[in-house]
Amino acid sequence: MKKILLAIILLTITTTISGQDLKSIILSMPESIIYGLEASEKNLLAAGLEDTAKLTVDRGRLGKITRLSVSADFVSFKTSDAGTVEIKLLSLINDSRIICVIRTVCAGACDSQLQFYTTKWIPINKGNLFPEKDKDWFIRPDIDKDSQEFKNAYAALDMNPIRMRLSPTDASLMVYYDIKEYLNEEDYKKIEPFLLENPKILYWDKSSYN
Repeated sequence: MKKILLAIILLTITTTISGQDLKSIILSMPESIIYGLEASEKNLLAAGLEDTAKLTVDRGRLGKITRLSVSADFVSFKTSDAGTVEIKLLSLINDSRIICVIRTVCAGACDSQLQFYTTKWIPINKGNLFPEKDKDWFIRPDIDKDSQEFKNAYAALDMNPIRMRLSPTDASLMVYYDIKEYLNEEDYKKIEPFLLENPKILYWDKSSYN
């Protein structure tokens, strides 16, 4: 863990401390984050970040993109009817920053993909920065996992549709198990009594999410 964190810090320093404000991050955002986003569209989306009202940019044949929410270190975009992108600047222990990006697609069930970058948009291996996604996160700790009823219900969980949301106000991250939209009604009713009612919340400690 220490070796991974040291490598990230060194990489961040070597790409300079500049570009760590949200506006610079949006303006330098590569096409891989939001497909086909032109410089003029980035300028519009990066303008007036102190205004928290929604802002929509019409991209013609590529459709509209809407800036949904913004704060000093966070911005979220609706990129299509099914897709969103959330971007968060996270502080490291040396007061430099890295970028956390969550892309979510909802087609029935929602599924999120998370990636970290330097402030120059160089990808960072997740390594120990984020725990391996696990459906057992969402199982109540007080249930009898040896019961046949639980085993039968648990067997239906053959996919792991997880939706993640970054907080605009702090460095926490909420993780939702979006299994209801994936399972048929009968299978969901069987597993529902064993599931936590609230999302899992992870906290950034300037080195990883825990």
